[in-house]
Amino acid sequence: MVSKATLLSADAPLSLETTVDGDPAYDARTTRRAVSLLLERKGVRRGRVRLEQRTAVPIGCGFGASSASAISAVYAVASALGLPGTKSELARSAHDAEIAERTGVGTVSVAYDFTGAGAITVPGAPGTARFVEVDVPKGTRVVTASLSPYDKTGTLSSPSASEKTTRLGREALSRFLADPSLDNLAGTGEWFSSRLGLATPEVRRLAEAAKSAGAAHASQNMIGFAVHSVVDEDRAGRVASSLKATAGSPRVDTFEIGTRRAGALPGGTRRTDGASPAANPR
Repeated sequence: MVSKATLLSADAPLSLETTVDGDPAYDARTTRRAVSLLLERKGVRRGRVRLEQRTAVPIGCGFGASSASAISAVYAVASALGLPGTKSELARSAHDAEIAERTGVGTVSVAYDFTGAGAITVPGAPGTARFVEVDVPKGTRVVTASLSPYDKTGTLSSPSASEKTTRLGREALSRFLADPSLDNLAGTGEWFSSRLGLATPEVRRLAEAAKSAGAAHASQNMIGFAVHSVVDEDRAGRVASSLKATAGSPRVDTFEIGTRRAGALPGGTRRTDGASPAANPR
């Protein structure tokens, strides 16, 4: 996710224009809430701001796009307006927005400053949550397949679903901490998603296709009509081809596991008549 914030007029009434992948009508409610919280907390009362965002993953498929969008937005807007604050302080607005809009329950707390792969071991806001990172072998790729957006409304809201998720989550964390490695992390993810039981037959077929083609692990995104598979570089093409050939015409992407931290991109300057700094949360 890359966000570009431009301060169009410092003296105009406070307003925010958002565009996501060129669509000004997209309902970027979490992003807008995050920026509104940021401006409120910093005492900003005036200014016309334009926010343009580009996504690298399907939205609504369990890739954490809403958290990446909110993080990059607050960093870009803070940079464009010259607002002070530590990374964790600024990211708190993105964290609170995700909770308020029920689009995420903790992704921001590690995505705002951590890289690589691992697991949240202590929940909380940015700066409070703890993340255990694992070593990623050279040549590791993540091959994903996405079918369609997933409506998370009410999915885990019932007492029984919440209790089941909590119980399985605690067991999964215990399993991971016993061997904090990428192989165990991915394997535990498979165990958790299969026990949770939210995958549709179509999603299960995608995971099976990935593993049959050579993926070491493959499981459902939490939560989405999508899967992610951990693959050696030399098998990534074969896995991607197998996923593309499955029913449903999934979107297939191949990624390296990132090492770039979120933050304002270098070289930008604050202006009222042109582009201001961008932020890239990867």
